[in-house]
Amino acid sequence: MYLTVHGATAMLIAKSFPHPLVAFFLGLLSHFLLDFIPHGDEYLIKKHFTRAQIIKRMFGAAVLDALILLGFLAIFMWVGPIVKLPVLFAALVGSLLPDALQGLYFATEWKWLKNFQYFHVSIHNPTKHPLNWSQGIMVQCLILTAIWLVTIF
Repeated sequence: MYLTVHGATAMLIAKSFPHPLVAFFLGLLSHFLLDFIPHGDEYLIKKHFTRAQIIKRMFGAAVLDALILLGFLAIFMWVGPIVKLPVLFAALVGSLLPDALQGLYFATEWKWLKNFQYFHVSIHNPTKHPLNWSQGIMVQCLILTAIWLVTIF
């Protein structure tokens, strides 16, 4: 899933669970649960891409996605329910941490992140039913819309 979907889920968690530690762990759990859903972002990483191509593609997607997420956060803080900032921050960190670690692994190939990387990749699309980019965007938009509506109302 894109950061925006994980971040919107973190906002829902922050709204629903007022303790920062609980919000962090639920955010972390939600990340892996959402990644089980086929979501079509596999095109970012292909076996025939060089490491530099993977980093460039992931960085570009992450920057754009982070900007969209910041927009959603601004709207949430403006019209959404009142939440404590430490709770929101904890939920966001938990829900975005796995992708941040994955990006760190691709950038550095640190051996201590290798097992985590294998685990994170293995939970993506366990049905092995890949979606193309447009199908994946549709799935992610539907999930984002559902989460957003529950969060705001």
